[in-house]
Amino acid sequence: MRLVSLFVLITFCLIMIVSPAEAGYTVYPYGQMKWLELKAGKLSADVTITDNGLLYCPVGNKIVCYDLHNGTKLWERKMDLGGKITEPLLVDNGTVYATGVDGIQQMKPNGSVTWLYRIYPKPQGSKSSGVVATGPQGLIYLGVADGFYALEPQKNFKWRYSDEKNVVAAMGDQEVVYVCTGNKDEGYSLRAMDHQGERVWHKGLGDILNIRMTFGPDGHLYVVTNPARLESNTSAKIQCLDRETGKERWVYSVKANDLTGITFSTDNTLFFCGKQKLFSLNIKDGTLRWDLPLLNAASGVAVDDQKQRLYAGSTDGRLFCVSFAGRLIWDKEIDKTTGQTLHKDGGIMIDTGKDEKDAITRAPVMLKDGSIFLSTDKGVMMKFVDIKKEQ
Repeated sequence: MRLVSLFVLITFCLIMIVSPAEAGYTVYPYGQMKWLELKAGKLSADVTITDNGLLYCPVGNKIVCYDLHNGTKLWERKMDLGGKITEPLLVDNGTVYATGVDGIQQMKPNGSVTWLYRIYPKPQGSKSSGVVATGPQGLIYLGVADGFYALEPQKNFKWRYSDEKNVVAAMGDQEVVYVCTGNKDEGYSLRAMDHQGERVWHKGLGDILNIRMTFGPDGHLYVVTNPARLESNTSAKIQCLDRETGKERWVYSVKANDLTGITFSTDNTLFFCGKQKLFSLNIKDGTLRWDLPLLNAASGVAVDDQKQRLYAGSTDGRLFCVSFAGRLIWDKEIDKTTGQTLHKDGGIMIDTGKDEKDAITRAPVMLKDGSIFLSTDKGVMMKFVDIKKEQ
């Protein structure tokens, strides 16, 4: 009996040497890991990545900064403001801005606070942190539950706007700042405001669940909205708007309420996920190029223009790699874990593999060096390179 157990043990050991089992988080054999951080903490908002290689991570009421090149943690600090950070940090010319439910703080790249702007009394009506954006005249624009504020980078107050509704999104350019306000009882609207707080244009959005805004490579404003309730007369929309007038150039609707943010390729195409599909649209007129079913797809899309590949995550811990033509190149369950133990009565190796699902609902990020940054809902972060060859 002992000889049999010894033989089985030796056989298993040889198998393990020839073909090692998957363990932990891995992108093998499709990707080469550059670094892996298993205990980064669950992100409460999207990360912010700077041109000089700093990675700012909001984790509850803390800010954690990493070296993007090697994954080394540089510093961490708790917010000096109230609430959990639910919006990405803003980095403008190296200066870092973070918002809480009751104001904004400015920090140096090393995490030291230079000033704090706290609103008294504390705004009521929202448990989400404020939104922050740059905009015209080099001002910093802060939106919280009670209004929209324009501040100078040195902290000086310029003006405040309020329509007595929550500020849920903001984004600016050199001419205007685009602000979405509203509530579930009265609906939401989008307005463009100049550097003095005067309205340039206004557009109603109806009753929405959320909104995402971005500028396209064609210079237009792209707005993604999901309906608060998915009914026979409601749908999610991607709208392409003229930035100067707010007029709709085109709209693409999907019978869903889970559209992600959008990303663009250099060949006038935009990509997003929703309804367990990856969509590709022509940005010139909003027509569908293709859509590809991807089981449980849930994140936005990272675009690699050089390799002409797309990357998206799913709620079951799977990462998809898709070609620009809409063909699945590979998919990988990155959080699959297989463990082995020895039986207490002998040398037989027992497989106690467990497969704990870790969702990937935040969009992968394509980095300038050709690698990909990925974060999971359980607080795992990694940087890897796609090494899969075209067949």
